[in-house]
Amino acid sequence: MPARPTSVRWVVLASTFLVAVFMYVDRACLGQVSADVARELQLEPWQMDVANGAFFFSYALAQVVSAAVALRFGLRHTFAACLFLWSAFTVLTGLSGGLVVLVAARLLVGVTEAGAYPISASLVRNWFPLHRRGLASSLIAFGGRLGGALSLLLTPILVKVFADAGGWRAALGLFGVLGMVYAVMYWLLARDRAAEHPWANAAEAELVPPAPTTTKAAGAFPLLALARSGNLWLSSLTQCCINVGWAFVITKLGDYLEKGHGLTGAEKGTWTSLPMWAGIPGMLAGGFLTDALARRVGLRWGRALPIGVSLFVCSLACGVAATTDNYVVVVAMLCVMTVFVDLGIPAVWAFAQDVGGRHTGAALGWANMWGNLGAAASPVLLGWVQRSFAVPGVSTSGWPAAFAVCACTFSLAGVAALFMNASKPLVRPAVTPPA
Repeated sequence: MPARPTSVRWVVLASTFLVAVFMYVDRACLGQVSADVARELQLEPWQMDVANGAFFFSYALAQVVSAAVALRFGLRHTFAACLFLWSAFTVLTGLSGGLVVLVAARLLVGVTEAGAYPISASLVRNWFPLHRRGLASSLIAFGGRLGGALSLLLTPILVKVFADAGGWRAALGLFGVLGMVYAVMYWLLARDRAAEHPWANAAEAELVPPAPTTTKAAGAFPLLALARSGNLWLSSLTQCCINVGWAFVITKLGDYLEKGHGLTGAEKGTWTSLPMWAGIPGMLAGGFLTDALARRVGLRWGRALPIGVSLFVCSLACGVAATTDNYVVVVAMLCVMTVFVDLGIPAVWAFAQDVGGRHTGAALGWANMWGNLGAAASPVLLGWVQRSFAVPGVSTSGWPAAFAVCACTFSLAGVAALFMNASKPLVRPAVTPPA
C-alpha cells in the first residue's frame, strides 16, 4: 500500500503562525505608547502621526522587493532573517532619543517586515493543496491578529510594570529580544517545500505538484505582468481602502480612548485590544468560507463575494460609529468592522495564490504594497480630519468625521472587490505546440 503523507506541513504552518504573532506584536506596539513617547520626546501630534505611519510607508514600498529577494535566496532563509532584523529594529525603537531615530527605526521595521506575508503566502502554496489554501492562509493571518491583540493588551500593562525600568522602552525591548530568539528557532524548523524537509516523506511532497512551466524564464520576476494586470489593480485598490479604516485600530484607537475619554493602563489596553480579539473568529471562519464557496460557485465568486460583502458591513459599522461619542458603542462597532475585515482576508490571500501561481509572493506583495500605502496614510489622514473638525474644549470632537472617512473607504473597497476575478492567472502557462 502507498505510504500515507506525513504531517510536517502542519509543523511548518504552526511555526509560520508564530512568526505572524511576533510580526503584529512589533507592528502594533508603538500605537499603544504614542502618548508616552510624545511626552518624553516632546513631539507634536502630527509628528507622532508621521512616526506611526512611517512603518506602513516602508512596509508598503518594500513588498515587491522582498518577494524578489525571497525568490533569490529562498523562503526560509529570507523569512528567518527578516524576523531577526525587524525584532532588532524594535529594540532600536525603544532606544530612540528623538523624532529622527524614532522614524528611522520604524521605517526599518517596515522594510524588514515587508516580506512576511508574501513569503507566508508562498509557503502555503508550496506546502498545501488548493482545497486547503484558504484554511492555511486564515491560520497564518489569525496569528497576525492574535499578535496584534496581545500587543494592544499587554503593551500598556508592561509599561506600568516596567515604569521604573524605562516604561515603554523596556516593553519594546522585551518584544524585540523574544523575536530575535524565535528567528533562530524558525530557521531550524522550516523549509521551503516538503521535498527539502528531512521529516517529510515523498507522499507529502506529492500533495502539491510542481508549478507548471510558464512563458517567463524560471526565476524571472514578473514586474511587467504585475503592472499590466487589471485584476491586481482591483485587489490593490481594495486593500488600500481597507487599510485606511482598519489601521485606525492599531494607530489611533489608543489616542481616541486616552485623549478623548481618559482611559489609561490596563483599562486602555483592554478596550483597545477588543476589536483585534473580535476579529479572530472572522479570520478563522473566513478560510472555511472562501474554500466552501470556491467549491460551490467557482473561484470567481468564491473569492470576490467574501471580500466584497464583508466590506459593505464594515462601512455600515463605521457609519454607526460616526454618529456617537460613546466609546463603548464606538469600540463595539470597531469590533464588527474587524470581524468582517478578517472574514474576507483569507479570500484576499487565496486570490493571490490562485492568480499568482509560482509568482504568488509577487502577486500578494504587489497588492499588499498598495494596501499598506493606505495604512501609511491612515494615521496622518485621520489625524488631520479629527483635528480639522475638533471643537476647542470638547475632547471627543472630530472623531466622528474620522469614522465617516473610514465608512467611505470601506464602501469603495467593497465595490472594487466584487470585480476581482481569481480565475484569471497573472501569467498564463506556455502552450506547447504539437509535434
